[in-house]
Amino acid sequence: MKQILALAILFFAPNTIGAQQSNPSSLGWDLTYKTLLNANHVAPDAWINKWLGPNYESPIKPLIATWKNEPIEAAVLIEMPAPHAGEHVTMWFVRTKDRGYYFEQVEDEDDKPPHKTTEALNPQAFDKFFAAISSWQQAKAVRPEDTPEGGIPGYDGFLSLYNRSTSRQMLLTIEDFAICNNKKCEDWKPGRLAQAMTLIPRFKVD
Repeated sequence: MKQILALAILFFAPNTIGAQQSNPSSLGWDLTYKTLLNANHVAPDAWINKWLGPNYESPIKPLIATWKNEPIEAAVLIEMPAPHAGEHVTMWFVRTKDRGYYFEQVEDEDDKPPHKTTEALNPQAFDKFFAAISSWQQAKAVRPEDTPEGGIPGYDGFLSLYNRSTSRQMLLTIEDFAICNNKKCEDWKPGRLAQAMTLIPRFKVD
């Protein structure tokens, strides 16, 4: 199952927080995710709350607060656990008028400094990616009895969207990354997020 999720990464909803006015320091997102979790009545002992910890704040917050490039017109933020050991994976896609940017941070499981990536992003690729995901509604939490072996029940990630001063956030489930045909996941297909991410060249699977 862990190998399957690793491959998948490569490739109202009344419980969605939406229509917020942009805050220049956060793009209108709650980067602690507490508002979103509370709106969805996620229990304090749920896996995703334990994974975040009590004082979590996205590592993207200082990047947004100190942004000095062209004004941000649209952005996508994905935060999720790495499939092998649950380290925090943060991916921030940014679109300005003429350019695109990609920022990634992956925690090290041995408490070493996180691995960081900063690179240019094709603006047209961003536009296709954003168009594919911007109308999504949040999926229902996956029940423990429906969760594949080794998978995470409930919710296991966050998707934040920003487009010209309007912001929206939703929770992700394991099925956004991979959909298994049974509990053992002997056969599977990419989930909607895994499929959409292949519109970005660095995640394209040949």
